Amino acid sequence: MPRARQKPLLKSRGKTRYASKWGAIKLLYRKSGTLTYVQRGGNQSAVDRNGVSLDTYVHAIYGLARQKPAKTVLMIGCGGGTLGKMMSKDDKHVTIVDIDKASFKLARAHFGLPKSIRCHVGDGLAFMQATRRRFDAVIVDAFIGEKIPAHMTGDDFCKAARRCLKPRGCLFMNVCLNDKADLTADNLAGRFTATGWTTKILDQRGTARNAIVAAGNVKGLRKPRLVHVPQTEVARIRRELGGMRFRRRRAR
Repeated sequence: MPRARQKPLLKSRGKTRYASKWGAIKLLYRKSGTLTYVQRGGNQSAVDRNGVSLDTYVHAIYGLARQKPAKTVLMIGCGGGTLGKMMSKDDKHVTIVDIDKASFKLARAHFGLPKSIRCHVGDGLAFMQATRRRFDAVIVDAFIGEKIPAHMTGDDFCKAARRCLKPRGCLFMNVCLNDKADLTADNLAGRFTATGWTTKILDQRGTARNAIVAAGNVKGLRKPRLVHVPQTEVARIRRELGGMRFRRRRAR
């Protein structure tokens, strides 16, 4: 007996363009049921018809973070909120900070961001410097287009991140690398090391790619594996996730 066709959980809901002073946002629904969030030439989020992420780095960060007993999670950068939603399903108490209020609106309306997740509109660094809360984990995925804002890579950012983490907490930061010689992840890891943190870099082969910088209580971390399996692009995600390796920090 043929299997009944599953209805997609994500459907185009009217508005697919959002005005924002940080760059117009486009939502691309395709016949396959996938949805992609594009802003200033950068793909901020991509999901299958059930809202499962199609971004390998999202699965990588999730696979690393779930190895630690974190109950409270601060996320800097929302996009479609896919990683925050994954964390929320694991009964984590998630707070997301994003400078673009339109991001939260579309994440709620199109990507299924749960109402239980706290959303704060504002600059990520300023929030970390001012908050009195201390979190078990901090996840940073903040971009303008495909570039991390400069103030989110300096010494002030590293100090603020350490300030709002609990003593046994850990930080995971998504970094886009342009080519094999790109030392952005290495420089960030160096800054975190200078603050007294243990650091790790999870990287993959290739030129333009994503790497994850982990800092804090990161000893014993293992390679992440795919937990939430999407309905499409599974082979690519498994291949890219399987190709990620922890490597040593490189110097200039």
